[in-house]
Formats: sequence, structure tokens, C-alpha cells
Amino acid sequence: MRLLVAISLTLPLVILTGCGTVGNLSSSELLAPGLAIGGASLGAFVSENEDNGTRLAATAGGGLIGWISGLFVTEGIKAEKKDEFRSGYELGQSNATKSLYWNIQELHEAKKHSDGKVVYYQIPADYPADGARRTPGSVIMPIVQKSE
Repeated sequence: MRLLVAISLTLPLVILTGCGTVGNLSSSELLAPGLAIGGASLGAFVSENEDNGTRLAATAGGGLIGWISGLFVTEGIKAEKKDEFRSGYELGQSNATKSLYWNIQELHEAKKHSDGKVVYYQIPADYPADGARRTPGSVIMPIVQKSE
């Protein structure tokens, strides 16, 4: 009975440690201290009618077990986030590579079935008022004109 009461009193404390952020700390960083507090509270409550040494050992043991279990859970969360990021990054790179491949294929296909004539236009570069030349003197731009 006492164990059931202890669990029902400390469970909300442990659950609420992951409900948000405090300052710059995320919920995963608050999990280990929250579980340590919950474990220590549970140890102290269960050993309520014992001598002081037993209560101290139960409280410290509960806190230690809570802290260690919180660290395991936190490391699991961090590893899961890294894996999700890595898989998303690889998927993005894969899609970019496929897109580039198909763009190149479309360019080659357009060259094969070209029904136009390539005309090169030379466009003079404008220089700023201070006279600094930041670009070449002119730019040559190829334009495909459709034949009619």
C-alpha cells in the first residue's frame, strides 16, 4: 500500500519534468534531475519508518538509480535525434542528386531535338560611377531562337 501511494505521489513529478523548458534547458536535459528527485523521494517515502541510516541509503539509492536511468534515456534521445538528422540529410542529398541527374538528362535531350538556332549576343558591362571594373568588359550570352 505504501509503495502504491509513493508511486502515485512521485509519478506526476517525474512525468512533469519533460513538459517544456526552463531557461535554456530543454526537456531532455531536465529528465535526469527529475528522475533523480523522483527516485530519492520514492526511496525516502518507502523507508519512512526505518532508522536514519536505512532512510539515507534508500534516499541516496533511489536518487542515484533515478539519475542513471535519466542519463540512459537522455543519451537515447540524443542518439535518436542524430539518427533522424542523418537520415534526413542523406535523403535530401539523394533527392538533390536525382534532381541534378534528371536536369542533365533533359538538357541533353533538348540538344538532340533542337529546332532552333543559337545566336550569341555580346552585352557590354556597365561600370559604376567610381570607375572600378568588377566584371569583364562584356558578357557573351547564348540565346536559342526558334526557327519559324
